[in-house]
Amino acid sequence: MLDLYTWRTPNGKKAPILLAELGWPYELHMINLGQGDQKKPEYLAINPNGKIPALVDTEGPNGLVVVFESGAILEYLADKGERFLPRDQPGRAEVLSWVYWQVGGPGPFFGQLVAFSREKPRNEEAFTKFFAESQRLVRVLDRRLRDREWIAGPYSIADIMSYPWFAAVAEFQSDVLEGADHVKRWMAAMAARPPVQKGMAVTG
Repeated sequence: MLDLYTWRTPNGKKAPILLAELGWPYELHMINLGQGDQKKPEYLAINPNGKIPALVDTEGPNGLVVVFESGAILEYLADKGERFLPRDQPGRAEVLSWVYWQVGGPGPFFGQLVAFSREKPRNEEAFTKFFAESQRLVRVLDRRLRDREWIAGPYSIADIMSYPWFAAVAEFQSDVLEGADHVKRWMAAMAARPPVQKGMAVTG
């Protein structure tokens, strides 16, 4: 049995997308961030970092497996299902490079950009800084997608990792995507996939 602990944030939608792609049943536990569920002792026993998501696999290869951090969860599930992550090099290295590009780039920078855009009064210096770096990251992906359908070879967890954050920034700060036609085409292809639609709509 898989137990997924998550919430309705970009990071929280990645695992539901992959689980929908795999077609696997799981028990969904919604961790209400606004109510502080992530800081409760019972959840900290699963994820000591007090963030979402977290995964508990009671049928791991050697017994109970607990995984936290979205990238680690997607890598674990892809390995378990032997899909969406190549098992051989160099394909595996290519996919994981883009997985952790998202972890260190679009995730934190898009998040800060949206946060500063909502400030009243707005910290213009901080907003400008995060807008510029977010736009640079968009252009990195746009160049990458210039001659390919998916981020790293066939459709993979690299696409699943990035899409929820690009969808969020498109909703809250769409001008950062200006001129990124290849990114927009990729986003449309992602949005058209029924498992992506299911994962993005996770509500508990």
